[in-house]
Amino acid sequence: MSMTDAAFRSSLTPAQVEWAYGQAIKNRDLHNQSFADTGWRAARARDPLLLVALEVMAEVTGQMQEDQMGRTMRSPDATFGESRGTTVHQLCREAYRLCDEGNPIRNFEWIYGAAAYLCGYNI
Repeated sequence: MSMTDAAFRSSLTPAQVEWAYGQAIKNRDLHNQSFADTGWRAARARDPLLLVALEVMAEVTGQMQEDQMGRTMRSPDATFGESRGTTVHQLCREAYRLCDEGNPIRNFEWIYGAAAYLCGYNI
């Protein structure tokens, strides 16, 4: 792709990230392993656009978490469960961290698939 990282980053919207994650869940439920395999291959190759997509996914899901639960999470009266982040945000953050370190793990193949979907891979 000829698109720069900055241009690619600015082209991704929260709605696209949510849609891509939904496609990952849908394909997982349909047992469409090729969706996950495409993301897995891109993660192992450390595709720069995939890393940008994973970073944006982590940022967007973090912002969604803040918008939905921010005040509750920071409240001194919050229970342990209320003070923890959402599962989707934690998954995206860890998938990005591991891929960025060059150690992607197969457990995050569906997250990698969603990021590859955002990058325009033919899935």
